Amino acid sequence: MNIALAPLSSLVWGYDKFSEFVTTKVAEKLKGTPVEKIMPPKLNVAGPALDALRYIGHEEALSDLYANLLATAMDKATAESSHPAFVEIIRQMTVDEAKIMKLFLDRNAFPIITVRAEVKESNAGYDQALLINFLGEDAQCELPSMSPYYIDNLRRLGLVEILPVYGLHDSDGYSRLESGKETQKILLGISETAQYEARIIRGGVKISPLGGLFLDACIKLKPSCLTPRIM
Repeated sequence: MNIALAPLSSLVWGYDKFSEFVTTKVAEKLKGTPVEKIMPPKLNVAGPALDALRYIGHEEALSDLYANLLATAMDKATAESSHPAFVEIIRQMTVDEAKIMKLFLDRNAFPIITVRAEVKESNAGYDQALLINFLGEDAQCELPSMSPYYIDNLRRLGLVEILPVYGLHDSDGYSRLESGKETQKILLGISETAQYEARIIRGGVKISPLGGLFLDACIKLKPSCLTPRIM
């Protein structure tokens, strides 16, 4: 048992790692902030954040969220956006879910579809597949096939809202979903039964008000961290 758990000991952060994290990663986020506008972060944000880093600090995508959150909490201009709940939210996110959240920086909603198997000439039936989407692929997730579950967890955390019947003005996005291999396989399976016929329901997943605040506090780069555009 000790041998099996031994590799984990190197992943649990100690004081040296915390010190390095604050003096490098967090400092980098604050490099353009005037010194007089930097303040100590609230303990109910900084304390739990550093504690969480003990176990997930080695995950770059998640530690970066904590670095942004701490930098937000230390800037007088943005400190009010650093909600203490964000520490626990990040703790319950996967790296892939962090990647998906970044997609909402560019647009506030994405198309999803549900495939229903309905009794012919009736509305009775059941949902064969829920939350079919391409967010996992677009975000270059390690496990893109898990994206329906990632979206459901982000909904549970209050960061997104799932609207099962919500037609976005995105015909290309829906066409891509409806012509995808997964969808076509499901449709074929339903069509092979004599009792049922397939129906596609267009929906959407959109950022919630809390999710918008999360983007501001934990994902958006501070202006000083943005790379100047070369003209």
